Amino acid sequence: MLKMLLVDDEPLIVQGLQAVIQEFDEEIEIIGTAKNGMEALTHFATEPCDLVITDIKMPKMDGLQLIEAWKKEQPETKFIVLSGFQEFEYVKRGLAIGIENYLLKPLNETELLETITQIQEKVEADFQTTGDDAAYYILRDNALWRWLNDRIGMEDWKERMALYKMPLAKEMRTALVWIQPVYGQVNRTADVWRKLQSRLRAEYPFMLLNPEEELLIGLMAEDDAGIAAQITTVYEEIGALIGVEQCFFLMSEVGTGTAYFPKAFRELEQLLQERLVSLPGTLISADKIVPHRWRPNFSQHQLARALVLQEKEKTLEWLDSFFSEWEAHLYESDPHQVIRVLSEVALMMSESDPEQLLKAIRRLDGAATPCELKTTMLELIHPFFDRNQHDDNSKSPIIQKIISHVTEHFTEGMSLKTLGAKFHINAVYLGQLFQKEVGSHFTDYLNQYRVNHAKEVLMTTKQPVTAIAEESGYTDMAYFYRQFKKYTGYTPNGFRKKEKVQ
Repeated sequence: MLKMLLVDDEPLIVQGLQAVIQEFDEEIEIIGTAKNGMEALTHFATEPCDLVITDIKMPKMDGLQLIEAWKKEQPETKFIVLSGFQEFEYVKRGLAIGIENYLLKPLNETELLETITQIQEKVEADFQTTGDDAAYYILRDNALWRWLNDRIGMEDWKERMALYKMPLAKEMRTALVWIQPVYGQVNRTADVWRKLQSRLRAEYPFMLLNPEEELLIGLMAEDDAGIAAQITTVYEEIGALIGVEQCFFLMSEVGTGTAYFPKAFRELEQLLQERLVSLPGTLISADKIVPHRWRPNFSQHQLARALVLQEKEKTLEWLDSFFSEWEAHLYESDPHQVIRVLSEVALMMSESDPEQLLKAIRRLDGAATPCELKTTMLELIHPFFDRNQHDDNSKSPIIQKIISHVTEHFTEGMSLKTLGAKFHINAVYLGQLFQKEVGSHFTDYLNQYRVNHAKEVLMTTKQPVTAIAEESGYTDMAYFYRQFKKYTGYTPNGFRKKEKVQ
């Protein structure tokens, strides 16, 4: 839980910050508010605090004086500075004493929340910065990361680059390299990792650490041969310090100018899943991807049946078999197809819980090794079977939702596929679960419900059959007649005559 202090002499600013932050993340604890630096220091400096958001200009003690004094009590606290003007002298002083970001009033809510998110990630990772230039690089890396993700405007970007004295290199050839330590193999707080960062920063102006403490390096050279020479140098330096087998290397295509870097970063994101079928230490780039000859053989019906019938052992056997077969063909497989299959399985187990599904998909997309993928799937499977041990006589929540939806919207077009998309659940799994719990196929249930409605209207009104068919959810009269006769033994007109005689 992030602990935060708000310091500003404008009550409306403080109230606005409180509202925005609490709505963004209820788990953030605002330990208090203060009208100036002296009040903040007196009342809160000894209380554990991860982040202080402070105005620069305040009576008694300004924001920068507060930061300097606060760091003597809690050196690990992080700071966001608010300013009413483009006060670059203040910003430069802030860089010298260590701030995460400076924000202009009126506040850009998106930039504020993005900065808070990055600070949360750093606090959770217990990221300990070292070196005299650490504060400068934290602020600069924040801006670079937001620029790569298209979350900073061009004018703002130019101002930041002028402040950090970053080259624009409009005519030079450029490429972006993403260096990711293999999970669990590299201590990202170790001296050797810090030494590597310092060396690369000295050589490459566009080197940054992302929130996960991975390295991104913008290469710049006069020609493509120069880019190739630089990546070779980077590769050799990492090999000498920590060993190339400790990292994944992703490289974009070569473009022109630093303006190409955001596009290059999007290219790298498309390569992330290739880590699953690549050995650590190899260079992953679009032109080096070999054609994928193996794709998983996936029977949705077989797995859906095991899940519906609560056959946990069969489900685990399927998972073991899937991963065994995949790993036997690992380097000739299509990782995107593997993720697609596992995402479908996650969809089966989400039971119409979009938040749970989103978390699962993100974890699957972010996995770098088959082991990480399998662990993620096991962490979905075990809770799925635990929470589905409900009374055999009761219907699961998703089936109750489907039945309610049919009752309220039976006149609309619907199918297992459209319902699966609407309720965030795999259509094959939904169909088998519906049949198990309701006792009939979904299509039969829907047609029976519509025909029952049509029977009621035929008996109680004089509406023409065409209008009744449409009111009952049928746009094809021939299909309506067939379904009506299937469930009643009569045509609609024959049924109406029979009821009148009785």
